[in-house]
Amino acid sequence: MKRHLRLFFILIAYLVAANVFAGGAVDKVTGEYTRGNCPGYTCEPPGEALGRVAHRMVSAHEASDKHPQKGFLLSWTDDGRWWEIDLSDTDNTCVHVFEDGRARIGGLVSDQGGNYSGRGPIGRYYGMVIEDRGEPAYWEDRTQTYAMTSIRMGEFGWEDVRDAFLDWCKDLEDFPFEHAIWPGIIFEGNLQVHNSPKDGD
Repeated sequence: MKRHLRLFFILIAYLVAANVFAGGAVDKVTGEYTRGNCPGYTCEPPGEALGRVAHRMVSAHEASDKHPQKGFLLSWTDDGRWWEIDLSDTDNTCVHVFEDGRARIGGLVSDQGGNYSGRGPIGRYYGMVIEDRGEPAYWEDRTQTYAMTSIRMGEFGWEDVRDAFLDWCKDLEDFPFEHAIWPGIIFEGNLQVHNSPKDGD
C-alpha cells in the first residue's frame, strides 16, 4: 500500500512538473508596470519629467500549435481613465514575440472608461513594441506605442486598417497610415518577455 501511495505521489509530481515545463514553452509578455513618455523622444537618466504617465497590466500569450492566442492589455491613469485590448479577439489583435526580449503586441481598443474628451481611444488600433532589457526593470525596460491616431474602424475601410496592423505586428512591416509614436520608459513594476527556444525565433 505504501509503495502504491509513493508511486501515486511521484506520478502526480511528474505530471505537475510536465505541465509547468509545457506552460513555460509559450511565448508571452507579462507584467504590471508604470511607464511614461520620454521628453523629446529620448530616454535620459532618472530625474526628467515624463509625459503621458500610465499604469499597465499585460498578459499576452502568443498562439502555438497547441494553444490559441489569448490575454489582455489594460492601461489606466491616475485620473480614472482606462482602456483595454482583448487579445483573445484574434481577428483584430496580435501577440508576436519575435526575438529574445522583444515583442510586438496590440490591436483594436475594445473598451474604455473615464472622462475622455471626445471619443477617446476606443475603436483605434494601438501597436506596441515591448523591450525587456533585463533586471531590474527600472529605467531599463522600454515600450514604444504606435497609435494609429487618425484610424478608426469604419474609416479607410475596416479590413484595410486591420490588415495593416496585423502586417505590422506579425511580419514587422511599417504602418502605411498616419500614426503617432510615443517612446516610453518603465520606471515602476516589471515587464517580462518570455521567448521559447522551441519555436525558432
